[in-house]
Amino acid sequence: MEAQVERGQSEFFRAIVGAVPEAIVVATPQGEIVYVNRGAERLFGYTASEVVGRNITMLVPPQPGRRADPLKWLARWARERQSEQSRFLEFEARRRDGHAMPVDVRVSEGEAGGERRFIITVRDNSARRHEQELLKDANLRAARILLMAEDAIVSCDDTQTITFFNLAAERMFDYRMEEVVGQPLAMLLPEGERTGHAAMVEGFGADVAPSRMMSERREVRGLRRSGETFPIEAAITKVSVHGELTYTAHLRDVSLRRAAQSRLAESERRFRAMFDHAAGALALLDTKGVVLEINRAARALTVGSEPLTGRRLWELPWLGAPAVAPDDAGRERLKDAIAAAAAGATVRYEAELDDAGTLRRIDLTLTPIRDDAGHVIYILPEGREAIAIPD
Repeated sequence: MEAQVERGQSEFFRAIVGAVPEAIVVATPQGEIVYVNRGAERLFGYTASEVVGRNITMLVPPQPGRRADPLKWLARWARERQSEQSRFLEFEARRRDGHAMPVDVRVSEGEAGGERRFIITVRDNSARRHEQELLKDANLRAARILLMAEDAIVSCDDTQTITFFNLAAERMFDYRMEEVVGQPLAMLLPEGERTGHAAMVEGFGADVAPSRMMSERREVRGLRRSGETFPIEAAITKVSVHGELTYTAHLRDVSLRRAAQSRLAESERRFRAMFDHAAGALALLDTKGVVLEINRAARALTVGSEPLTGRRLWELPWLGAPAVAPDDAGRERLKDAIAAAAAGATVRYEAELDDAGTLRRIDLTLTPIRDDAGHVIYILPEGREAIAIPD
């Protein structure tokens, strides 16, 4: 009766093991295969009769780069404490067709019929290995792109310790990557701004926004190795991985741009001073005759307080001129002169204005202004008063 029960249990457990989708191989301590389930047959492409009685190295041959053969690895791992046996080992297996296949192997030791046996679970990790390789390649490409990016890129963890520092950041701050990784982010900031900046980063970490232009809140300044401070345009992003925040800042040194803007503003002030205080009447037109700029002397030749820019030159309220009319000879002549200047000709003639009974003669020159390609882009009218004759 007991023999029947044992036989029934044996058949029951064999049926269960046979139906498990994962590959299961049972071997002696010497490596002789005594059992494979259907999952192992499907995985390796062998029938049970082709492998039972053979050494396990036919399925998992000696591994390149590993001194011990797979059998010794399995024996060693089977002797580890039970809690460690849940960990999979990575091996290169071989199918019946000779195809190499990366597999995860988990081994435990037990007894069957009073004999020691290795119970080996094998699973194909080709897909996972492929995904890991793709992820590794993607990470490598991303790291290389970030490393070579034109903008300085600095990353830190949630303790504001630097974890990444690209080549542009090396040039910007004059530190090498190995000198700053593992150091506090504060080393890149002027001393007086460190506390406020740290609080800003912490506040951003608690905010729901995934990114922020730091320069919107306050001016950000960096600190070079030399002790020089400089203005920075900074954008910060955050990513949470397994509950840990990583901050990444994209930085641009704007000191050169600020200097260029300052020079441009100074140049604009000088131009405006010369333009507005010139003795002669000056204006700047587009090629359609629309007034873009007009100086004080030219405005003095008009009446009223209406804006003059944005209107065509011949439509301005010149001294003594009636409302715009198609038959006004002076306006038509000015219109024709502007068209000629827009076509590339320098036009000069004498115009007349009636200033409360005094005829004022204006020596008017219209000069085309060209771009580097020779195309006319502006017209410069210049007027100088000739002789005032009582009416």
